[in-house]
Amino acid sequence: MLYSISETSLLVRKKNIFLGALLSLALAAVITVGHFQYPETFNNLLFWSVITLVVVGNLVNYYRYRRYLRLAEDHRIEIDGDEVSFFTGTEKSVLDTKDIVALTFYRRKGQVEHIQLKLGNNRGIRLEGYSDLEQLGGAIADRIPKEQVFGREP
Repeated sequence: MLYSISETSLLVRKKNIFLGALLSLALAAVITVGHFQYPETFNNLLFWSVITLVVVGNLVNYYRYRRYLRLAEDHRIEIDGDEVSFFTGTEKSVLDTKDIVALTFYRRKGQVEHIQLKLGNNRGIRLEGYSDLEQLGGAIADRIPKEQVFGREP
């Protein structure tokens, strides 16, 4: 079984980046108008710190978004037997299902929003944005003991 990042998930991320930039632009506009109308209250320190924070924050978010797109393009999960393989480009990492101590389905309005895998070494793996997340979680859940699976039923 092979799973990849869904187009819907990519569109949601794109929309969120756009909305963040739009809200940042609105904040910068409010601060700019306030700076010119009330220079005592909206002094230069406030004006430039907000503008700098907005510009740097949006550049960082955009960089992270582009990096995510680049990695998501070649990312997939493959389930074969008792192994879950994560592929990103030419890199491959394998997780044995025996290492999973808990699998939790997190739902919103009945739909799986993300899946959390807790490993024996107390580390976690969060699976989100994949096509057919319910089926992906079910395929992994079928390979581990039932008492380690939480929230599978809607």
